Amino acid sequence: MFFLAFSCQNYTTEFNSQEKITVSSLSDIKKGEACSKNLFGGFTIPYIGETAIKLSGDQSVITAIQNGNIQNIYAIDKYNKNYFFYSKRCTIVYGK
Repeated sequence: MFFLAFSCQNYTTEFNSQEKITVSSLSDIKKGEACSKNLFGGFTIPYIGETAIKLSGDQSVITAIQNGNIQNIYAIDKYNKNYFFYSKRCTIVYGK
């Protein structure tokens, strides 16, 4: 049990590797955004899950990459704006 608990702390992948970014190169970073507009997306129902009904848009990472014309990804952010009858969910990709 001891080895199992501590072996999980060393999990790394190639995607998790860090690249140094200087402050002067921040202006070169591109931003791609993809959003979807949903009906009833502000809450979830226990044992059922999501209540969102997609009205329009696509919040996928691939669409955000294409919208920003990004070749190398530095970071991926997601944000939601939830109201009772409406929600907007967006994925933002930063890179070059």
